[in-house]
Parts: sequence; C-alpha cells; structure tokens
Amino acid sequence: MKKVTSILAVAVMALGMATFVIENSANEFDFLNDISKALACGDCSAELPPRGGQSGVS
Repeated sequence: MKKVTSILAVAVMALGMATFVIENSANEFDFLNDISKALACGDCSAELPPRGGQSGVS
C-alpha cells in the first residue's frame, strides 16, 4: 500500500509541476507578445515630443 501511495504522490507532484511550467511558459509568451506590440510602431508619422521635453510645434 505504501508503494501505491508513493507512486500516486509522485504522479500528482509531476502533474502539478508540469502544469506550473506550462502556465509560466504561456505567461512568458504573452509578455513577449506585449513587448513586441509595444515596440512595433503603430503611428510612426505622429509628432511625438522627445522624452521629458516639449514638442517643437507651438
């Protein structure tokens, strides 16, 4: 009976670890997708002021 309990415990732990890794991988890909969307210029022709500065248009 101890062997069955041990095998079951290891199987449950392995399933939990696999689920954890899969969820983290999915979150990592979502994070990379968000970064790539942020880096992609949707409106590059817009007049944007430089960092911390005023726009050149008065």
